[in-house]
Amino acid sequence: MIPYLVLIFVPLVFMYVTTGFSIKKGAEEKGLSVEDGQRVPIKSLLIPVFFLIFFVILALRGETVGYDIATYHNMFKSISFLEFESVLSREGDVLYHVFNWVVSRFTDDFRVFLVIAAAITLIPIGISYSEDREWSYLKVMTFMVMPTFMMIFSGLRQAIAFSVGLIAYRFVREKRIIPFIIFAAIAVGFHHSAFMVFLFYPLYHFSFKKKHLWFIIPSIAAVFLFNRPIFVWLTRIASRLFGEDYSADLMQTEGYAMLLLFILLAIFAYVLPGEKKMDKETLGLRNFLLMAVLLQCFAPVHTLAMRMNYYFILFIPNLLPKIIKYRKDTFRELGYLAGWVLTVFFLGYYLLKLYQGCQSGEGSLGIYPYVPFWK
Repeated sequence: MIPYLVLIFVPLVFMYVTTGFSIKKGAEEKGLSVEDGQRVPIKSLLIPVFFLIFFVILALRGETVGYDIATYHNMFKSISFLEFESVLSREGDVLYHVFNWVVSRFTDDFRVFLVIAAAITLIPIGISYSEDREWSYLKVMTFMVMPTFMMIFSGLRQAIAFSVGLIAYRFVREKRIIPFIIFAAIAVGFHHSAFMVFLFYPLYHFSFKKKHLWFIIPSIAAVFLFNRPIFVWLTRIASRLFGEDYSADLMQTEGYAMLLLFILLAIFAYVLPGEKKMDKETLGLRNFLLMAVLLQCFAPVHTLAMRMNYYFILFIPNLLPKIIKYRKDTFRELGYLAGWVLTVFFLGYYLLKLYQGCQSGEGSLGIYPYVPFWK
C-alpha cells in the first residue's frame, strides 16, 4: 500500500513549486499575470513528480503485480529465440512482437524490458498531462481512478498502444492527417483494439454542442437499452475485419459505476462551461467524453467494451480542468468549488479502492498489494 500512498501524496509537496507565472491579458505588471490581485503560478512540478514516482513504481514492481505480467514474460522469452522473419509471421500484434525481439537482442533480462516498456508508456502520457498544469491534482486523481491506471500495470501491449494514441492525437490537433494515420497504425501494431484511435480525427473536428443533445441523449439511451444485441453485431463485424476472435460469451461486469460517473461528468461538461468561451481542444475533448459514455454503455455486457474505451478515457483528466477554466461567469465560484469537490471525491474513492484491494488481494487487475521485484 505504501508505494501507492507515496504516489498520491508526495507530489502534493510540489503543488506550489513552480517554474514561473502565467501571463494573462490585462496583467498589472508586465510579464506577470494577475487574477484577483495575485500572480498565478504555472508549470507546477506536481505532475512531473507524479509520473517520475509512477515510473519508479512500475520499474521496480514484481511480476505478481499485474495479472498478465507472467504471460508477457513467457512471450518475451519465446520471441528472443526466434529469427526476425519468424517474428513477423507470428499472429497478433506484430509491432509488440518486434519490440520484444529488438530488446532481446540487447538483453535477456525481462526486468530491463519492463523498465523500457514503462518509459515508452508513461512519457507520452506525462507530456500530454503536463501541457496544461492548472488543477494538476484534480488531473492526477482523475487519472488514478480511471481503469487506464490499472491497465498500465498489467496490459503492456494495450498500455503502449493507448500511449502511442496520445502521440497520434497531437497530429489531430494540428490537422496533420498523414502523421496521424502513421501513428494510429503504429498503435494498432501494438494492440488491435487501437483501431479506435482512427476515430480521434473525425470526433475532434466535429463539435457536438448543446443544440445537438436532442438527438445525442436519445441515441445513447437507445444504445444502452439494446446494448447486448448491438454488442453481438459489432463483435461479429470486428472479428471479420481484424481476424480476431471477439465472440466471447457475454457477461455481467462492474461497468455500471463507471458508466454513471461518465454520464455525470458529461453533464458537468455541458452545464458548467460557456459554449462561446471554450477553445477548439476543449470542444474536441468533450466529444471524446461523449464517445466514452457511448462505449461504456457496452461495458456492463462485456469487459471487451472497456478495452475499446481506454483510448478515450485517457483524455478525461485533460478535459476536466478545461471545463472548470471555461466555466460560465454565473458559475465562477461554483465551478471552482466543483473542482475541489471532484478532487476530494476521487482521492477518497481511490483510497477506499486501495484499502479494499490490499485487504482482499483480489480484483483491480492484480496490482494490489504492491510487491517489489526483490521480494
